[in-house]
Amino acid sequence: AAYMGPGLFRTLGIPVHLGREFQAEEGEPGAAPSILISGRYWRTRLGGDPSIVGSTLTVNGSPFTVVGVTPPDFQFVVDADLFAPMVRGGDMAQARQWHNWLVVGRLADGVTVDEAAAEVSLIMARLADEYPESNQDKGMLISGMQEAMVEGFRPTILMLMGAIVLVLLIACGNVASLLLARGSTRGPEIAMRAALGAPRRRIVQQLLTESVPLGLAAGALGTVLALIAQRALVAATPLTRLGLDSVGFQPEVLGFALLLSLGTVLVFGLAPALMGSRVDLAEELKAGSRSVAGGRARFRSVLVVGQVALSVVLLVGAALLVQSFTRLRSVDPGFRTDNLLTAEIGLPGGEYEVEQRTPFFTELLDRTRALPGVEAAGMISQLPMRDPGNNVPAWNPENPPADASQVRAAYQRNVLPGYFDAMDIPILAGRDVAETDGQGAVQVVLISETMAETLYPEQQALGRELLVDEGDEAGRYEIIGVVGDVAIYSLGAGPQMTMYFSHAQRRSSVMRLAVHTVGGAGAIVGQLRETLRGMDPNIPLAGVRTMDEVLDGSTSFRRTVAGAVGIFALAALLLAALGLYGVLAYQVTQRTHEIGIRVALGARAEHILRMVLGHGFTLVGIGLALGVVGGVAGARAIRGRLYEVGATDPVTFVSVVLFFSLVALLACLLPSWKAWRVDPAVAFRVE
Repeated sequence: AAYMGPGLFRTLGIPVHLGREFQAEEGEPGAAPSILISGRYWRTRLGGDPSIVGSTLTVNGSPFTVVGVTPPDFQFVVDADLFAPMVRGGDMAQARQWHNWLVVGRLADGVTVDEAAAEVSLIMARLADEYPESNQDKGMLISGMQEAMVEGFRPTILMLMGAIVLVLLIACGNVASLLLARGSTRGPEIAMRAALGAPRRRIVQQLLTESVPLGLAAGALGTVLALIAQRALVAATPLTRLGLDSVGFQPEVLGFALLLSLGTVLVFGLAPALMGSRVDLAEELKAGSRSVAGGRARFRSVLVVGQVALSVVLLVGAALLVQSFTRLRSVDPGFRTDNLLTAEIGLPGGEYEVEQRTPFFTELLDRTRALPGVEAAGMISQLPMRDPGNNVPAWNPENPPADASQVRAAYQRNVLPGYFDAMDIPILAGRDVAETDGQGAVQVVLISETMAETLYPEQQALGRELLVDEGDEAGRYEIIGVVGDVAIYSLGAGPQMTMYFSHAQRRSSVMRLAVHTVGGAGAIVGQLRETLRGMDPNIPLAGVRTMDEVLDGSTSFRRTVAGAVGIFALAALLLAALGLYGVLAYQVTQRTHEIGIRVALGARAEHILRMVLGHGFTLVGIGLALGVVGGVAGARAIRGRLYEVGATDPVTFVSVVLFFSLVALLACLLPSWKAWRVDPAVAFRVE
């Protein structure tokens, strides 16, 4: 579920599918509860009933009138099934200092973003004067909606596009090399055409024309494959978070692909065509000529050097990303994750009074611990990484912040006794919450080690007071314990300030269950459902997931990016190896007569091998040197995507150089073996 203000669909220019959107009066206190449902929920859970508008849905035990259905594939900022109206002074908007709403507006005709930003700045200045405690030094950034939604994903998408471009360049280098090799075998034909009066321009035109069908056919095939695999391609990028499930067959996509194919053929076919059209009539028309175009050979060598350099750049980037992902997954989250099942239980507000919440959750926890196969169980309002968010300002009253800019926020969680033991989170000092920490008792809190070091750097935090922003006023709590840090938001986010309150003193209606099992975590799901059904058949066991699934989800984006770049790097490596092999094999073929003479005059096998391998590794060495330089620049460009791995990590660079050298050796061996086995008699007979 999510909250939205009235007029959102009108602002976005999207009509609702059925009914209407929220009206202004539905956002006022005391208004009748109303709700919008998503088109997906309407189809899958409500059967697509067109009479749903005006009916009543029970949400968390309270009746809501359905006023509309969103468009079938509508998704904006959050992926939600239910939308409730934002209510002035309601649960999600009761404190001025919590700036946690996103504002969407449409500019009037003729108004620029800068003009709108200037007007908003005046509004924010007036709010700062009227409400200095909550709005001092607060501003609102005005930006285009598309820019705001993709700003967090743009660097990654650009990185993937860069990898694709490098692979494309390497492939084009191979195409150019093949065209050069093909052109060298057509020397007599080109010479004959020139002798018959064909101008060089016409010869270049003919050679380019022959290359165009190749490029267009490849582009068409690639486009078809991309369209077939488009859902997988989109799923492998962050675009699904923006509600984009597929690209679809669009004329722009087809046009771009065909233009790109044609452009690459023209650009990378031009040099081979120009070289192929430059012939020596006297030499090429001689029968049995053994002339080898030195310019062509040098150009093909330059292409190989470029391919090697680009491949090394991709390999370095892929190696750094994979190493970064591996180190991220090895991070200790601060709690035990094996065989850990998680679930969510929400009590309907209309059926359970506030004082009934803690007894209900305590009984459920006791019954869960008694189930066969359960090793330990605990309850918390929001589990680490599974349910991030919910942080508020907190400070040490003995060392209060000088101004609003120095206030630090801490994540707040409510726990039942035994949660830390169940999760294997160490209590470093003090004690756990107890059943006696209820209403009427001193309000208590446990804080994380990072929070203790941050707010009480030169003091013993245990037994001291902590102030927590609770909206209208600050709550006062006595610190009864310091616990180990856990990964609250993600594995790579680092330790965060976290507070743990007694649920009996902060009786939240939604709690999360964490169950450690002896065997597989999924084996007790049925027992848990039956246990909960026995207490109240109307309360579902929601959001059942293992912690392994949560961890996989938290690192899936990094894994996808590292995997994608790794695939591109391997493709580049294969293409570069093929290019190196092609150049050396062609060189051996062109020099068969020369090699035969060398062998006839007494050249040993190691001399022939050294000649071929030496030429190959000269090209590889130059390419590796250039690739290392480019790899350093590329690694610095993706530095923000790395975790605990330096952009110039020497182990990574040395490993890439050695790995590529091994692949290059394999690519050079076959042409070298072919040269080594040249029979002088056969070579002279061919001549």
